[in-house]
Amino acid sequence: MSPSRLLIWLFLAMPLVILGWGVSVTILRWARMRRPKGDPEGVLLGAVSRSLHERGELAASLGQLRTVHERLLDALPFGLLWVDQQGKVATLNRAGQGLLGVTAGVGGLSADFVFEPHPWLKEGLQAQPGTRIRMEADGQVWRMHRIEAPDMVGALLQFEEVSEVEAEARRQQLQARFAELGEMTAGVAHQLKNGLAVIRGHGELLARSGHTEAAAAVLEEAEALGQVVHRFMLWAKPLEPRLQELDLREVAEAAAQEVQRRPLAQGRRLVMEGQGAALGDPILLQQALINLLENACQATPSGGEVRVRIAPDLVEILDQGPGMGEETVVQMLRPFESGRPDGTGLGLPLALKWASAMGADLQLVRRTEGGTLAAIRW
Repeated sequence: MSPSRLLIWLFLAMPLVILGWGVSVTILRWARMRRPKGDPEGVLLGAVSRSLHERGELAASLGQLRTVHERLLDALPFGLLWVDQQGKVATLNRAGQGLLGVTAGVGGLSADFVFEPHPWLKEGLQAQPGTRIRMEADGQVWRMHRIEAPDMVGALLQFEEVSEVEAEARRQQLQARFAELGEMTAGVAHQLKNGLAVIRGHGELLARSGHTEAAAAVLEEAEALGQVVHRFMLWAKPLEPRLQELDLREVAEAAAQEVQRRPLAQGRRLVMEGQGAALGDPILLQQALINLLENACQATPSGGEVRVRIAPDLVEILDQGPGMGEETVVQMLRPFESGRPDGTGLGLPLALKWASAMGADLQLVRRTEGGTLAAIRW
């Protein structure tokens, strides 16, 4: 039995322990009063005195048990909610109060009233005992477990917010996948690099032999393939990010200046707004933003605008292109699958790899007003 279930059953068993203790004390007191000993009036006064003393001890013990009971619940790392048979909040531990943004004073109030802003919680309470539910609500991911308990208890629900837990799990999976693909890519890139050296050598021989036009074509193609190999090498290279506090505006402006010097940005306006900071690697973040800005410029028609919005732990890039559907997003985040005939299929995957290495997520969303929003979010 897991520690959390053990604590929950201990919480359910405490009222029975307290009831049994109270009954035992009452029986013992009754038995003492039944024994005829000495003066009847003295016996009665003694019994009353003992009863008052025992009641005081019982009250003190009950108070101690209640304190232990509350501390046990508050020590749980997840939210625990108990709604009694009358539909009122019997218990909501400290973790649960923090997750839902309520105070300890909700005890005794109607659960429908208290949790009206959280309809997902009601769904968990109405589930069959033993059911586990994962749900996205309030902009977060929630995991719930309807705990099996006797009908007389009411409804017990364990819940926790797992957005960051799942995001971290995805980052770990991505990094493992990146490492695996990197090893494969390194071998391919090495072979291509050797072959390109031979092609360049022959191109230079052609040029010296007077075949200028043919030499130019060979060398131009070799240069293009060299750029592909360079990206392959970037993909294969193991990452060791050097994290530091970054001024996101400063890094984004450096990336925008680099992109504006390239032909693909001609005729597009790059607009920057907002301020913010985050913990990241300046080189990796700048390279990721360059790739995202290149994609945004290529998607935006001439005369259009690419907007960069910055906030704490967030950089967003908005283009004015046709927008990407969900299938296109999935395809373009896969290594070596490009949405353009002249693409290498590594621009977005590299941005994803670099963001993940810094503990951030890369999200691509189709905007309702048109275009795509690319967001690096910590």
